[in-house]
Amino acid sequence: MSIRVFNADDHPMLCKGITDLLVETAGLEWAGSAADGREALEKIRQLVPDVALLDIEMPHLTGLEVAKTLIAEGITTRFVLLTLYKDEALLNNAIEMGIKGYLLKESSEKEILDCIHAVHSGQAYVNASLTQYLIRHRMQENNILSQLSEREIDILKLIAMQKSTAEIAGMMFISPKTVSSHRTNISKKLNLPGEQNGLLKWALGNRELLLRGGGGK
Repeated sequence: MSIRVFNADDHPMLCKGITDLLVETAGLEWAGSAADGREALEKIRQLVPDVALLDIEMPHLTGLEVAKTLIAEGITTRFVLLTLYKDEALLNNAIEMGIKGYLLKESSEKEILDCIHAVHSGQAYVNASLTQYLIRHRMQENNILSQLSEREIDILKLIAMQKSTAEIAGMMFISPKTVSSHRTNISKKLNLPGEQNGLLKWALGNRELLLRGGGGK
């Protein structure tokens, strides 16, 4: 039996390209398409395809929102997200929601087809270029934290939790002056500009990295 595949993308050429691929591939059946998130939500509810390929960035509803809504409703369709972005947080969010496939729009036709077959069989699929990027990105993150002492990382975690210098001093049983000194040293090690709240902005931007752990010297 053919795998029934639905696709949604607000870019007509990209949508047509995947539609043509589905129509021309033996063992697959094109189940329909949509040009925005709201239309995708309604059509997938009606058609219940085996697999749905969804662009993340679409008008009205994102691909992530469409998948989240339908998964919560208990639909049997398995989902693949297509994106331009190499975003670890987005990938983790998708995986936690139960989305099995995650493809970059630069993916080859073979990768798209491999992903459809893998996801249909219940396996997870992330294309190789994204996997390699995430590995390099994680290594770079770990290299950044390796420059810092354990105390400096602890202070950074508290900054990421938006604690003030006085609050950090009280929690760590050190003086506010010592905290300020640590903040200056951390900023130098991270090559941060001297702008006001530069360290706070960095800590908030890397909050997930800091709060999931990481060791210092």
